[in-house]
Amino acid sequence: MGIKRTKWDKVFSDAVRERDNWTCQRCRKYYPEGNRQGLHCSHFFGRRKYSVRFDFVNAEALCYGCHQYFTSNPQHHREHKIRKIGSREFQKLEVRSNTTGSKRDMLSDIHYKYLKQRLEKYKERNENGKGENVK
Repeated sequence: MGIKRTKWDKVFSDAVRERDNWTCQRCRKYYPEGNRQGLHCSHFFGRRKYSVRFDFVNAEALCYGCHQYFTSNPQHHREHKIRKIGSREFQKLEVRSNTTGSKRDMLSDIHYKYLKQRLEKYKERNENGKGENVK
């Protein structure tokens, strides 16, 4: 059995995929409404690390095939991530991933509200046709 998926995981996953405009960040395949089940929220550093479990820099939308490819080819995944965010930001992410994160803080009502607000912000941006540029 894997890691339990919480309501925080669901809203974070939806926010990441919405942020990435329902498009795989490796192969660029778009997943239109009604056909989105094959697009995953992929974490570079795994969900077991609460310090980066809900870190938007640590996650991106990947289709099932690309997610599987990166799982099987971690060096390619690392290269892809560095190309996407830059080596300096990757180093910061790596430091954050090695910091002890509080599960209690991450699973708070305040954090859930924050994640919901981010999701709504990305949805609004996409409905207005502004693309992937909102942080």
